[in-house]
Amino acid sequence: MTEAKFRQFDDASFSRFRKRLLRNPGSEAQRRLLRAAHTDREFTELIRSEVYATEVQDEAALCSERLTESEYKQPPLSTERQLYDTWSNLAPRIACRTTFWAHLTCRHIEHGLIQAEYLASNGGSGPAGAVRIDQALHSADVNADTAVDRCVRSLFRRLGGLPEARGNKSVYVDCPLARAWWRERLVREVARGHPGQANKVRKATRVSQAFWEELVVLVVSRNSVLGSREVRDQFVLSLAELMAAEPMTPLRIARNLRTACRVVGALQASRELSVLDAKDLRTLMDRVVRLQHDRSKAKRAQIVSGRIDDESCNGLGSQNAGRMKGLATQYAFG
Repeated sequence: MTEAKFRQFDDASFSRFRKRLLRNPGSEAQRRLLRAAHTDREFTELIRSEVYATEVQDEAALCSERLTESEYKQPPLSTERQLYDTWSNLAPRIACRTTFWAHLTCRHIEHGLIQAEYLASNGGSGPAGAVRIDQALHSADVNADTAVDRCVRSLFRRLGGLPEARGNKSVYVDCPLARAWWRERLVREVARGHPGQANKVRKATRVSQAFWEELVVLVVSRNSVLGSREVRDQFVLSLAELMAAEPMTPLRIARNLRTACRVVGALQASRELSVLDAKDLRTLMDRVVRLQHDRSKAKRAQIVSGRIDDESCNGLGSQNAGRMKGLATQYAFG
C-alpha cells in the first residue's frame, strides 16, 4: 500500500508559537487565545495567522459526524473504530506528530465538527471548556495567571499534544483524535481480526488515562522492555484476558503494569522470547500476568490488614520483580 502524505502544520512555526505563548503565564497573548476560543472562526484564524501549513496538497479525511464535547473528550468505542477507519492509511511516522493532529483538529473546528472551546476542557467529569475559559479569564485572585496558563496548556494538549511540558508521548495521551487512532491501531494489531479478542483489548486500553499512558509506551517505543511485537501482542492479550475475567485486578493500576513489563524485560535478557512459538509465548505471558496479579493482591491485603504500610510496600518493588523473574523463568525454562 502506498503511504499517504497529508498536510500538517510546519513544525518550526508551530513550536515557536507554542513556546512564545507558554513563556509568560497569564500574559495578554494567552488571554487573547482563550478569548478567541469562544468563537471557532476567530480561533482558527488566529492559529493560522501564526502557523503556516506544509505545501503537501492532500488533506486527511474529516469525521463524518459532528462530535459533542463528551464524545470528543472520550470517544465511544464505536467512534474510535470509525476514526481509525477514516485514517487507516495514515503512516505511524505521521500519526506520531503533534503538527499533523493539530492541523487536523483545526480543520474539524473550521468545518463545524467540533468546537474550539472543547480544547480547554478537562478530562472526565470536569467543567466544560467554555466554563473553564470563563473561569480563567475572569478570575481575580492571586492565582489568576496560573489559571490562564493551565487553561492554555490544556488547549494545546487537546489540539495536538504539548511536548514542551509532557514530552513526546503527549500526542498519544492528550490529543483525543490521536489517542483514538493509536488505541484502535493497537487493538487491530494485537487481535488480528479476532472479534472477541478485539473487544477485550479495547476495554483494556480504556481502563484509565494513567493506564493508557503506561501502555502506550509499549506501542510506540522502539526500546520497549517487551522487545518485539510478538512479545508485546501476547502480553497485551494476556492482560486483556485477565481484565475480562477479573475486572478489578490490581493490574489496572499503572505501577503494577509497569512491574509486570519489567519482569518480561528481565526474561528477555535471559532468552530471546520472540523465537518461542505463539502457544508457548502466550503461556509464558499468561503466567507473568497472573503472577503480578496475585502478588499485587497479596500486597494490598497486607496493607489493608496493617501488616505493612504503603511506604514499605513500595520499597518491595525491585525485590518482588526479582522473585517474579525467578518464578517466571522456572515456568518457562525449567
